[in-house]
Amino acid sequence: MKNLRRMQVYFPIYDVGIDLLIVKRSKHVWIQVKQSRYYTGHVWKSGHEGHSWHQIKKKLLEKSGRADFYVFLTYLPSIGRHRISRFENRFLIVPTEELRRRAKIKDAGKPGVYSFCFHFEDKRVRDERITVEINDERADYSQFLEA
Repeated sequence: MKNLRRMQVYFPIYDVGIDLLIVKRSKHVWIQVKQSRYYTGHVWKSGHEGHSWHQIKKKLLEKSGRADFYVFLTYLPSIGRHRISRFENRFLIVPTEELRRRAKIKDAGKPGVYSFCFHFEDKRVRDERITVEINDERADYSQFLEA
């Protein structure tokens, strides 16, 4: 909240393709928030197990979307001594232009929808739903973690 003191935050009443508008004087930033719990049990071709699952309509991301940034919020289970004891919030904050560039490597999902499946391992994050080789830098989202 300290960083927002000189800014104003607005929430649209209707769904207009963004969730937050942040204004500072004449500058503004549009933000779209996507949230997901963390799914376990699925092993990807990379050998990783677990992922979040966020979906974005292709038309919103490619052309008509107004968002300047996408914030992907994942509720990651924290395993205590005997069971899940709480959930950690993990944020990926990705500029829309960068997300558009990376969407070109997406596996086909539902027609007209991009699915982003993020696997978290310490401070490393990668999108597992890709068509390129496992080590492609476009699948690595670590730089956007808590950005």
